[in-house]
Amino acid sequence: MFLCPQCENPLPTRPPCSCGFVLRESDGVIELMTPDEVAAAEPFLEAYERVRAAEQWGGDDLDLPFHPRRHHDIWNIRRRTFLAFESAVKSIPRELALDLGAGNCWMTRYLDQWGFDAIAADINISEADGLRAGRKFLNEGRVFLRVRAGMERLPFVSGRIRLLAANASFHYAVDFRAALSEFERVLTPDGMIAIIDTPFYESPADGERMMAERATEFRQKYLIPEALSRRSSYMTYDRIRELATSVGLRIQIHDVWPGIVRRYEEVRGRLAGRRIAKFPLVLLVKES
Repeated sequence: MFLCPQCENPLPTRPPCSCGFVLRESDGVIELMTPDEVAAAEPFLEAYERVRAAEQWGGDDLDLPFHPRRHHDIWNIRRRTFLAFESAVKSIPRELALDLGAGNCWMTRYLDQWGFDAIAADINISEADGLRAGRKFLNEGRVFLRVRAGMERLPFVSGRIRLLAANASFHYAVDFRAALSEFERVLTPDGMIAIIDTPFYESPADGERMMAERATEFRQKYLIPEALSRRSSYMTYDRIRELATSVGLRIQIHDVWPGIVRRYEEVRGRLAGRRIAKFPLVLLVKES
């Protein structure tokens, strides 16, 4: 099932790989990034964890999306998107499912509960906000694998994943086309990709305005360089359609009711001449 992150050949049953890569596991997390990839990710992870801690994300806030301890307005939106996702995958065969950008694995535990053979993947393995936090759900009886991996080079053999959920994570891809091409590669025929809780804008200008404002805020509050703050990006509706066509995926975009508070903010933004992000459920299907 796994590819060697070093030579990209299938990993042998008995390590090491012929290229010398040795599969390692730490606290139940399978390490499928090369040392160079880990080193390259560290500056972003350090900045990410600094902001998350300051804004009180993660930690003991694991019973998501229905019983959050904090950020209730945001989770009210994400809960609706999650329910739309749950409805969309009801008819999908219960085979391998990948939660990509899984964080503390709150969604992975639902994939297992729904009958999928679930895998959580992320570059973040922290105990507060990353894959190691998923131990809570394993201790409660859920069953899934945890794999350290980035989204532009997935360490899975081609054509094995029936469902890939990029849950609040696709906007962290450095190269959207490369990431989506990898998603398509690992999917089975008729497999589905679900892009969930990524910010979408009608116009790139609105997305760029958001990123510029965030870069200024993060520099002033947290001394984070602009290059790192821009690792979290955005998507437009035209761009995702173009990307889907380029890699041979059939696309459906479902707008999800965000709640009265968010809708009011949308209307107020339009009256002020600016659009705020929407969070549609985007489904992409690989042709059989």
